[in-house]
Amino acid sequence: MRKILLMIIFLCVVTTGFSQFQLGFKFSPTISTNRIDAKSDTVSFSTDGAGLRFVAGPIADFQLTDNYFVSTGLLLVSKRAGLKAKQVTGTEVEEYSLQYIQIPLTLKLYTNEVALDKRIYFQMGATMEVNVKEDPKKDRYYYVEDFKLFDSSLLIGVGLEYKVGLNTIVFGGFSYSRGLLNTIGDQVRLDDDITFKNDYLALDLGIKF
Repeated sequence: MRKILLMIIFLCVVTTGFSQFQLGFKFSPTISTNRIDAKSDTVSFSTDGAGLRFVAGPIADFQLTDNYFVSTGLLLVSKRAGLKAKQVTGTEVEEYSLQYIQIPLTLKLYTNEVALDKRIYFQMGATMEVNVKEDPKKDRYYYVEDFKLFDSSLLIGVGLEYKVGLNTIVFGGFSYSRGLLNTIGDQVRLDDDITFKNDYLALDLGIKF
């Protein structure tokens, strides 16, 4: 995490010297889910489905060359985390709504124009995320007590940009975020720790100026 933070700070400082950059806004409906790993002789754990969430906020693209951009932003990310615990006495379901402030650090690779004023882009990189809210569906759960302050994800995406004016660009695409860190903080003691890693698939919509 420290290396990721230092890399983000370094690249943000470097990109401030770029003469050409674009600011915009992105809104992305997402399908949010999580991967779970836990070992216990008495309890069987599995992921409890997926939910509709969103990603939204300002973005900034800094130009390196005609076809290469560094893309970042300050985004509010809503996620869903859930587990299903099966044991002899019955099944327990725990569900949480999580909100993070996300700073993505990605590289965007653009093709030449595939049609008039239209270019395809490919995006890849990582994110740093700070937990700002966690809301359990019920007042009290047994297995997970709270979540860690920081998270990080691998982000990949593809989309199409369309230049509709001299300085206005609209875009649409798809992206996939795969969690890299265990997000659970305090938890009940079992044979092994419960591990949550949050993922989401997003429909990216936005505008840049």
